[in-house]
Amino acid sequence: MAKKKRSDSIETRKQSRMREREQEQQRLIFIALGIVAALIVIILAFGYWRTTIAILDDTIAIVNNVPLKVRDYQARARYDSQVILSRMAQIQEQVQQFDENDPSMQQILQFYQQQFAQEQTQLLQVPGQALENLIDDELVRQEAAKRGIKITPEEIDREIELGIKENLGYPRPTRTPTEGPSPTPTHTHTPTLMPTSTATPSVSPTATATLSATLTATAQATATMVNTPTPLPTQTPLGPEAYATEVGKLKENIGKGRYSFDDYRKIVEINLLRARLNDALANDVDTTAEQIHLRHILVKTFEEAQKIEERLKAGEDFEKLAQELSTDPSAKTNKGDLGWATRGNYVAEFEDAAWALTNPLQISAPVTTTFGIHIIQLVEKDANRALDAEQVAGKKLRALDDWLKQIRVAATTTIQRFFSTDYVPSEIKRLQTPSAQ
Repeated sequence: MAKKKRSDSIETRKQSRMREREQEQQRLIFIALGIVAALIVIILAFGYWRTTIAILDDTIAIVNNVPLKVRDYQARARYDSQVILSRMAQIQEQVQQFDENDPSMQQILQFYQQQFAQEQTQLLQVPGQALENLIDDELVRQEAAKRGIKITPEEIDREIELGIKENLGYPRPTRTPTEGPSPTPTHTHTPTLMPTSTATPSVSPTATATLSATLTATAQATATMVNTPTPLPTQTPLGPEAYATEVGKLKENIGKGRYSFDDYRKIVEINLLRARLNDALANDVDTTAEQIHLRHILVKTFEEAQKIEERLKAGEDFEKLAQELSTDPSAKTNKGDLGWATRGNYVAEFEDAAWALTNPLQISAPVTTTFGIHIIQLVEKDANRALDAEQVAGKKLRALDDWLKQIRVAATTTIQRFFSTDYVPSEIKRLQTPSAQ
């Protein structure tokens, strides 16, 4: 048997070099893959850091050289959306008390449907409105500092305690009267979030809740009237342990909203500052204002209005035509008289036409509004007429809102915005889609 050649069992130099080259290529490939994987991890880590951590220190707005941070914006947006969702849940709960098939309940149900639609609209506006709320907060904070208005940590604790107790049905203590004008109702920009035993946070009683209670009582009223009120049972004081439990529920609800208890305390603080500043501004409201006394005739078509305008120009009496032709139900008794009004009392088209009149008994050309077509007559104008008690009270209640409108456009105010959708919390972005409703 012939011997095998030595070359069959021993690797040649060429084969050895090829094998070593292949091993080196594999090693380089593994190194390259490792580098790519490491880069991917680094990029992902950087992206996470940038979008969830570093972004919080970005400046979203500057108000009179004071920067506002994204972290505060996100806390405000989360709080605002949680409050709106809470109100929507309350509306749905109220609706469930009524029979949708009962014709007598349709007006009440329609009211709640309108309320729910308004809340949905506000929910869609949260990303932008939260920034405007934050800017207003800073304007309030700066003005309060100028006036020496401060809120202590103890006052914040007290307000949280009062809110929790109020949510449980305990009456809020009446504010002690001070010298000067009577204190106006507390002005808070947003309701105070309170703890509940459910996942959805509830808020302090609002005008909507009062109205719903009234509607419920009306719908369920019987023909028999009970004149003797039943005394309410005396409430048991909320002890320390029970209060601690309620605070725990509040913190739990806040955690579900993905903002901190410290963030919540800041919101309580700014609401207290708003109330104090509103009171201070209310003391300075004017009790007189430029006012106009108007009459109007309301019709359905432009052609009708033109004919009335011609009759008036021919010398016919405005009051008689208002009684005869106006579709405004009150015209039959008040002859179209709208009384005295300050600026801002009417819809824009009517307002512009009315204030453009300068001479007593002057009439306007036909004016179109959502109510119909108007002919307006200026009865008289007073540049400095005293406001009635109701008007003064309304101005006191709106003192902060009116001040904010003025200060935002004042020459001394500088507001810069750097809003980006990247700053909107992801869970709030999801609420902006129709499927989330």
